Amino acid sequence: MAGHVGLHDDHDDVPGGGLRAFLMDALGTALGRCPPLGEGALELRTVTYVVDPPFFGDGDIGHVAVFGTVNELAVAGAHPLALSLSAVVEAGLPLRRLGQLADSVRRAARAADVIVLDVDARVVRAGEADQVHLHTTGLGVRRQVSPAAGTATGIGVGDRLVVSAPLGGFGAHLLSIRAALGHEGVVTTDCVPLASLLARVREAAPSGALRAVYTVGRGGLASALRTCARESGFGLRVDEEALPVRYETQVALDELAVDPVRAATAGCVCLVVAAESLDTVLAVLRAHPYGRDATVVGTVVPAGTPTVELVRADGRRDPLLADAGAPARLA
Repeated sequence: MAGHVGLHDDHDDVPGGGLRAFLMDALGTALGRCPPLGEGALELRTVTYVVDPPFFGDGDIGHVAVFGTVNELAVAGAHPLALSLSAVVEAGLPLRRLGQLADSVRRAARAADVIVLDVDARVVRAGEADQVHLHTTGLGVRRQVSPAAGTATGIGVGDRLVVSAPLGGFGAHLLSIRAALGHEGVVTTDCVPLASLLARVREAAPSGALRAVYTVGRGGLASALRTCARESGFGLRVDEEALPVRYETQVALDELAVDPVRAATAGCVCLVVAAESLDTVLAVLRAHPYGRDATVVGTVVPAGTPTVELVRADGRRDPLLADAGAPARLA
């Protein structure tokens, strides 16, 4: 697959039909018509993905965009069905890279059981898009209205904070590549679709037991916790020693001087769970391939104002409500 993207390759008069036709051909069977929606409320999520670098050790921006969009829908309580994709491509990007991206989108859509409804592409001058940016809109159906569908209204003192997967691998992988440290050879990004995991938890948990669910993403667990605290009005206390971080990820983050609680994470959610249902939820999470490392990391505590507190191994208590020290452009 030779050639490079040119400034006019998005026009229909380009031989081969332009970038849109190129992407549609490469996506193949991932493209399709919208499946029947059935009963329920429609849920839409529109997300922009900028990943530096967009092609990295164990993946690329294509599968990050598909899985990220699917996970946003699932966290909102919806069953993901389909998505559309738009690419902003730098002139000069090798067509083999664009083909790699399309192949990644195709495989990710199959893994997440969603259809790509439409695709578009535009070209910008070299240096204006970090090779490629992606914009997605995901479509899902919410069969039931539940407090777990992206709100924090049901949270109360004593509820437990649970993360579904190890933290920081995504940020450590990308930052290691940028700094040429070599850790990306052993640190995985762990970008996976979580719709089936969350569906099983919602089916198994008693009514009202799953208080809220938050994506742990580019801002790390700290960002998810801040959102939870502000929405609920409660205090959150997290134990640093309980945070699930793989050894190789911790080594990389230490060298990069990044706190795991602030490191970009993929394929992970933070769940707020009623204490009496904790064992049930943990059992369901750990029975799923993407929830084997689910861990209780903290508790909801009384507070006059929203607070997030990280209890360090030496007993110090660090406030996390203010976003301080997070490296720019983790994703």
